[in-house]
Amino acid sequence: MTTQPTGPGDDPDDLDRAFGPDTASVTRPPVARRVRSVSVIALAAAVTGVVLVLVLSTIIGSIQNGVGGIFPQPDAALDRLRTLATDVDGVASVQDGATEKRSFASWDVSAVVVADGGLSHGEQTDLVRALSAAVAAADGNGVRVGVEARFDGLRVGVSNDAATSVRRLDLARTVGTIGGVVGVSCSWGPDGPSDEPADQHVVVLTVGRGVALAAIVDVATDRTHRVFPGATIGSARPS
Repeated sequence: MTTQPTGPGDDPDDLDRAFGPDTASVTRPPVARRVRSVSVIALAAAVTGVVLVLVLSTIIGSIQNGVGGIFPQPDAALDRLRTLATDVDGVASVQDGATEKRSFASWDVSAVVVADGGLSHGEQTDLVRALSAAVAAADGNGVRVGVEARFDGLRVGVSNDAATSVRRLDLARTVGTIGGVVGVSCSWGPDGPSDEPADQHVVVLTVGRGVALAAIVDVATDRTHRVFPGATIGSARPS
C-alpha cells in the first residue's frame, strides 16, 4: 500500500524543488576565485589600517608642533618672546629659552632676561612692565609664557599681568632689605606661570644659620604674605 502525503511539506519533492536534490545544487565558486577574493579583502584592510595610522600621526603631530592659530605653537612663541624681549630698553640679554610640555595640548615657554646693571627703581619697573607686554604678545593658544627678569641680586617672575609682575618686583626689593639677605627670587612655583597669590614662591639667599636664619625667614614670610597670602617662602645659601 502506498502512503500518501498528509500535508504541505510532507512531500520530499518539495525540498527537492526548493533546494535541489542534494548539496551539489548550490554553486560554489572555484578555489582560485575564492583565494583572490580573500586576498583583495585582506589588502583593502591593510591599506585602510595604514591610512588610519597616517591620519592619526598627522593629527597628533599637528597638536604637538602647532598648526596655524588652532593648536599650540611653543617654538613660535619662544621666537616671538626672544625678539620682543630683546627690543625692550634696559635688557642686556635674553638667555635660556625653553619649552616644556605640560599636557596633551598645553605648553609652557620661558626665558631668562638679564637687565642692564645700575638701573634705577623706576627704570626697573618700566622694564618689568615692558617685559609683561612682551609676554602677553608671545602668549598663544595652549601656550603659557613667563620670564625671569634678573636685576643684580633680584630675580623676578614676569607674567602677562603687569600689575602682579610689578608687585613681585616691589616685594623682592622689600625682602631684599632684610638684614642678612643677599639675594631674592620672587616668582611662581614648579607648576609654571601663575598669578594666583598662593602659587607664588619666594626664596631668600642668605648666609644666616640657626636662629638668625629662622628670624630672616619669619620676617620674609610676614612681608610676603601681606602681598601674596598663602605664598611659599624658602631659603638658600648663595652659590
